[in-house]
Amino acid sequence: MLYALLSLAFQLPVVYQAFSFVFLIPWVLQGGIKTLPWAIAVEIANDVLIWLALGKTRVGESFMVEELPGIITIVLVAYLRHREQKNQASLASALRSMQIIEQGALGISSAPNSEALSETAMDSLAQLNIAEHLAFVRFHEGKPMVVSGRGALKRFHGQQLPRQHLSAHATSTDSFAMGSYLEGIPESKNWSSAAVPVSARQKRSLGVLLMAREGDKPFTSKDKALANSLARLMGSQLGQMEALHNLENAYDHTLQALGLALEYRDYETQGHTKRVAAWSDRLAQDLGVDPITRRSLRWGAFLHDIGKLAVEDGVLKKPGVLTEDEFAKMRQHVIIGYEILSQIQFLPMETLQVVRHHHENWDGSGYPDGLKGEAIPLLARIFSIVDTFDALYSERPYKKAWTPIQVVEELLRLRGKKVDPNLVDIFIKRLTTRVKT
Repeated sequence: MLYALLSLAFQLPVVYQAFSFVFLIPWVLQGGIKTLPWAIAVEIANDVLIWLALGKTRVGESFMVEELPGIITIVLVAYLRHREQKNQASLASALRSMQIIEQGALGISSAPNSEALSETAMDSLAQLNIAEHLAFVRFHEGKPMVVSGRGALKRFHGQQLPRQHLSAHATSTDSFAMGSYLEGIPESKNWSSAAVPVSARQKRSLGVLLMAREGDKPFTSKDKALANSLARLMGSQLGQMEALHNLENAYDHTLQALGLALEYRDYETQGHTKRVAAWSDRLAQDLGVDPITRRSLRWGAFLHDIGKLAVEDGVLKKPGVLTEDEFAKMRQHVIIGYEILSQIQFLPMETLQVVRHHHENWDGSGYPDGLKGEAIPLLARIFSIVDTFDALYSERPYKKAWTPIQVVEELLRLRGKKVDPNLVDIFIKRLTTRVKT
């Protein structure tokens, strides 16, 4: 028994030497391949000390037999750990890119206009860290214009890039090369660059995303895939915005034409429709009304007297004072107009309210519903002031145009009676400022 214990004690350094690398594995697992040189150095140093303590002289042979397997094991563990860390980093990078694309998609889909959309998309592209220098070139009236930029290309916002020969036709394919558009930018000589077309449906070209980074660092397929994802989102949303914009323009022209049709019947009001639409929009802007609501107001201005198409000529064109019965027929034009326009599904309620209530008075003495004060819809109150102003300021067959001073005096007299006192003060301020300038 004693002999066995003494034998084991003499063998402990050899056993420890053979398996000492095991104590280094947790360190290598934690630090990966970067700890490998230190781990090997510690393993060799540890074994050299043991060899010296045991008085070994044939170190080379001991190294091959006792040390090499341990070092190989440490290297293998470090390599496997490095591969695992690389896969984890790649997965984390992919998840981060997906999150950026997802957030970018939400921002792009909720952008109120093309400018905000471009900035949102460029922010997302910058977060992907594909390139330091970015530009979104949009085609405006056939000319390429930088509408958003990052890095060294930001300074070209609102203008063309130097010596740029970009055309809408050139960006219609994915194989489009950068060509010479960065030729006029001195620092671009050492850049790696790429272009990604931004297209709407039927591959209708809207612009191109330019990406550049310093040094000889060609863009990978992953880089291009990420940029293409954003480019497709941009193209889809910009295409929809353009379609909606064109549709709204068509609505504007159609509704304005309906309003002008009345002017050709009632020659006393020539030019009235365009004037009241313009003045209503200015007053609404002064009040901070948002663009969509202002559009509803503009449509209401175009259509406010459309109901007069149903009023007989004998009443509408009567040169003298209307009888009570004739005036009752005339007052029906707001209800008739409201009922006619209610059949047009795309017209918002705000537009219909302008048509129905623009003859309501602040003190409740107006028609057709006798609404009073703030019970009268805001857009109708805005239009009522403008409609009254134009009737006074314009020349009619039965009256001459009033002077600005006379108009202001009359509006002040009607303040709190016919028109909203707060709104008319704002309108008079704008009117007097314009007269002075």
